[in-house]
Amino acid sequence: MIETSDEQKILLTNLRRVVKDKIEPIAGETDIKGTFNWDVVSLFWDLGLLQIMLPEAYGGWPHNPCHTLCLSIEEISKACASSALLLVIQAVGSFPLISAANQQQKEKYFPRISRGRELMAYLVSEPGAGSDVQAILCTARRSNGSYVLNGRKVFATNGSVAGLYSVLAKTGEKELSFFVVERNQDGITIGKVEDKCGFRGSNTSEVILEDVVVSQENLLGKQGDGFTIAMADFDMSRPAVAALALGIAEGATQYALVGHSRRSNTIRT
Repeated sequence: MIETSDEQKILLTNLRRVVKDKIEPIAGETDIKGTFNWDVVSLFWDLGLLQIMLPEAYGGWPHNPCHTLCLSIEEISKACASSALLLVIQAVGSFPLISAANQQQKEKYFPRISRGRELMAYLVSEPGAGSDVQAILCTARRSNGSYVLNGRKVFATNGSVAGLYSVLAKTGEKELSFFVVERNQDGITIGKVEDKCGFRGSNTSEVILEDVVVSQENLLGKQGDGFTIAMADFDMSRPAVAALALGIAEGATQYALVGHSRRSNTIRT
């Protein structure tokens, strides 16, 4: 069992206050409207929550970052699952860079995330492929020292609001590779933005890549490392998703108990 450090306790104390004062009061309206709240994003950047998993030199948490991430997600999701999901997908989208980027890539992209406050999106799921990543159809074809990406990604959290994408594509018949792709590149268009039953304050969209040319320097790790990186990313994210579910359950239980208490008091009076 990991003990909560003094630094984590301070973070959680501040976070509880922020959630109570800033997140909880607008959670219901956020869900009803189904709109992405950039004010919440800015607030989380100010608190250092969206760069927890980055190396310490780039604003990341120095010790037990995954534990800190999970504790923060749990606390936020007690009040607003959509807001908590921001932390989950930022970690998931950043992981291919964190785990596989070379030094040049780290120096180029980590400052854009930390100081530039750019959100990440994880482009893996497709109409016919989700957890079965081997079934994706998106391709990355070598051409004159570059790669040309073509494919259709769906259910991309942060898809239309992120500045950077981690994109999984086929570089061979049975070979997968990850690329870091900038959203403003030619050939990228945003398709359908999903209207969901839950997590309505979280942006979920279709991202279409048509002849998107990226340098070979955008390849993360070695060609063919994509499956290994994706599986490691899933492993990293499972505790975070569990923390999200735990926080939702805790928040729902507390709401039910408070609601029951209020109804009982009304009946007695």
